[in-house]
Parts: sequence; structure tokens; C-alpha cells
Amino acid sequence: MRRWWQDAVFYQIYPRSFADSDGDGVGDLRGIIGKLDYLRGLGVDALWISPFFPSPQRDWGYDVSDYRGVDPCYGTLEDAKDLLAAAHARGLHILFDLVVNHSSDEHPWFKAARSSTTAPEHDWYLWGPSDGSKPNNWVCLFEQGPAWFPNPATGERYLSTFTPFQPEFNWRDPGLRRQIFDIMQYWCDLGVDGFRLDVATAYVKDAELRSNPFSPNLIPDLFQRHVYDRNRPEVHGIFREMRAITGDDRVLVGETHGRDPALAAASYGAPAEGAPELHLNFNFDFMETGWSAKALRAAAERWYALLPEGAWPVFTLSNHDRPRHAWRFRGARPAVTEGRAKAAAALLLTLRGSPFLYYGEEIAMGCRRIPRAMLRDPLGIKTWPLGFLGRDPERTPMQWTAGAAAGFSTGFPWLPINPDWEERNVEAQLADPGSVLSRYRELLALRRAFPELREGGIRFMDAGRDLLVYTRFVEGGGALLVAINFSDRPRSLELDSPGEVILGEEGGPARLEAGRRRLGGLETLIARLS
Repeated sequence: MRRWWQDAVFYQIYPRSFADSDGDGVGDLRGIIGKLDYLRGLGVDALWISPFFPSPQRDWGYDVSDYRGVDPCYGTLEDAKDLLAAAHARGLHILFDLVVNHSSDEHPWFKAARSSTTAPEHDWYLWGPSDGSKPNNWVCLFEQGPAWFPNPATGERYLSTFTPFQPEFNWRDPGLRRQIFDIMQYWCDLGVDGFRLDVATAYVKDAELRSNPFSPNLIPDLFQRHVYDRNRPEVHGIFREMRAITGDDRVLVGETHGRDPALAAASYGAPAEGAPELHLNFNFDFMETGWSAKALRAAAERWYALLPEGAWPVFTLSNHDRPRHAWRFRGARPAVTEGRAKAAAALLLTLRGSPFLYYGEEIAMGCRRIPRAMLRDPLGIKTWPLGFLGRDPERTPMQWTAGAAAGFSTGFPWLPINPDWEERNVEAQLADPGSVLSRYRELLALRRAFPELREGGIRFMDAGRDLLVYTRFVEGGGALLVAINFSDRPRSLELDSPGEVILGEEGGPARLEAGRRRLGGLETLIARLS
């Protein structure tokens, strides 16, 4: 039985930067509600909302101080309920971002835990020896130093591998597990359709707190092979417990803490053997791959080969932690950058699997270097001037119009607007049938119209230099040809079968004949094969 999340196109919203309803310069839940009709018209099916829970905002919501509320900068709990209701009324599903590898150091649990070793909450967090020594060589990613921080009240050190103000949970403690599972049930009862699980494979640490072995890689490993501080085998039992809460009508989407796609594949469990774990898992290969038909095909084929039987793949090109793909794939000329953005959309939306879009990619929003005085990301501030490590450029406000603050806010935005907002915005691209946004809308409409694109199989074809070509097919049914030219120069494609063109170069023939077919620079051809 197919589930809604297998056919869905997901759209990630970073709420701080999407739409500001009250003019304070910060996006909010009411702002999202006001854009639901736009999202429905775009053609997406589900929204993943990055954290909006109460937080000191030292890591912009990924440091949670209350898992059952809404931070006042984003609205109220009633706003969250209204968002769920308004989205469901439009046929949209909603996923919340569950950040439970760690909490904020201002969470009441940690305040109690650090006050005394006899506090019930003390065992919900991870602590070093009572003599205050550092038990191992684990590192804090944002600090680039030891991950163990002193707690004078108890004479111990607590573990925090991201920032000093994000102490890590002890998932081996049954009391902590019950608390987290109760939080999940709370939001399920309010109507949420699933959760994206932040750094899910980091939940469990080595029971003996052994030191990580050496790695020659500085980025992203900080000279360690992270075999003891993350990605432990015990995490799979937690995933099974979580799935028992959500069932299959809701979806769990895992962010694995590492770049190895095998790690993501393992987090599905064994669906065909009756031992499923997370429903979907991110594979970040596409975010590490350059503009190359050969390399992107290899990444897709590697992912398909790694997946256990019965698992459904996920593809994504951008998110809140990685530079936007329109910027990564940019060309020497604006026309090339625009063409690559359209070709990338075609790839993402026609491969077999569930695509995840990131707000603004549908208008090819890019990244710009932000002055140091305007940085907000703790990692970007710590690693200045190494701008490629900061995450603010991919989090700038959505560009809705050519008006003040790009239509994002009537106030002063929390991050600077990209300087191209007057030309690159939703309003302008909706009026332009040749825009990147119009191409996204076309492709999303095709996914809805053709079951081959939603649920069909995939077969890659060898087609020559710069071409990525495959068929999407339904057993016993129809087949679609997808051909994408990754060069900005024309290329030739040899076709064995005729067909009907359903997406191609404007003014091109509606009938596809067998034989040699010219593909224009960065052209995408989609045809129904006879």
C-alpha cells in the first residue's frame, strides 16, 4: 500500500526567513499561514517547518527550551494549531522539526540536571567523571575544541558536541526516552503529519565514552573518525520505537550525522522483512556533487543500490545548513545560472523518490557574502572569515516582491536581503512564463499528472557527454523519457523510440521521432514514449 509521503513533494520552510506578519523583521507562523495558497499553487504536498519552539535563539531554534510551545517571536500555540488546520484544509501535510539530540542549557530539565547529581533529570544528560576530567577527545563542532564543559555545581563536565549551550541527552535512560516519546505523541494528537529528526544518528554515544580515532580530514571531521560520539548501532532500536508512535500514516524523516549514504540507507531498517525504522532519510550526496551529468548520475545510482528492499528514496539539493544549489551550480553568465537552475529542478523532480525543496529555490535564490557585523549564525561568527562555513547566506529572507524588504517584512529584516531581490522575486517570476518559478510549477504539475514520475521505476541510459537520460516507467503501463543537457551548448541524443513531447524547448516539435534529436543548451526534454 502506497503512503502519501511516497508521492509527496516536500518544501522546507525556515520560519525566521519565510514571511513576517507583524513587521518585527522575523518570519512567523502567521506569515506561513498567509502563504499557504501560494504553496498550494506551486504544487507541493507537504511542508517541513524548521524549529519554532521556545528557545534562547542562540542557534536560532535548534536549542530548544520547551518542546510543547511556540517561541513568542514566531507566535503562539494557537497559531501552530491554526497552521495545522489551515494547511490540512488545503490538502497540505505538515512536518515539525524535532531536535532531541540535545536541548538548550536553559531547558528546565537541564537546569534541574545540573543543580544536583541526585536530581531525577541528571541522568537525562551525559556527564563525564565526577573528578571533573575530560573522559575522551570528542570535539565541539562549533567551538572546534573539547566537547566537555564544566558544571561547577556538581564538579562534573557535560557533553555538548555542537555548542556549549546545547547539552546532549542520554538516550540510554528510559526516563528521558519516555519524555521524548510523550512529546511526539503530544504533537501527533494536535495533528502534525510527521517529524524531521535533527542529527538522528547522533542520539546514542558509546557507553564506555571511548576516544575517537584519528582522521586526516579537517572538514567536516575535525581530524577524528566519529565512531564513538555518533552513529552507534543502538540508535536503530530508538528509530523502531519512534515508528511505533507515528505508524505509517505519519512520516519520520531522518537527518543522519555524516556524509556516508550507507548510513542513511541503514536508517530505513529492513522494511521488506517487517523491521522498518525511519520512513525516509536524507542522502546528502547531491549537496556535495558539482555540476556534472556523470557525477550526479553516479550519485543517484549509488543511492538506489544502497537502499534496502522496500525503502523509498529521498533527493534534495539545498537546505538551511548548505549553500543553495543555484549558487553552487552557478555559471559564468547569468543565463547559464538560470538554465542550470531549471535543469536541476528537472532532475530533482523527475528522479524516483520524494523530492525535498528548500524555500526560495523555486526562484533560484542564491547566496551572498554577509558582512561580519550582520552575521547571526554562531558557526559563521566563530569561523569568520571562512565564509564557506557559515550558514547565514542560505537563510536570508524569502524574496516575494520588488518592494521594500522584498515583501518579506514591513520592518527591518533579521538578515540582509539578497541584493538581487528587485529582479529576482516571486511576483516577477509568476508573471514570466520563462522563469525558473514557472518551470518548477510545470514540473510539479507533471508529477501530479503522470504516475510514472510519482511511483514508477527508473532506468538510466548511456547517452554521451553532458547528457543525463533515463526512463520512468510503470510495469505494464506507460513510460516517460527524461533527457537533460548539462551543457550550455547543444548536444545530440539518439532515440530508439518515437513519442510525444510533454516538456521541451519552446517552439520545438510536439512529436518526438526515433533517430537523432538535438537538445539545446541546458534543455530538458520529457516525452511519453510510444
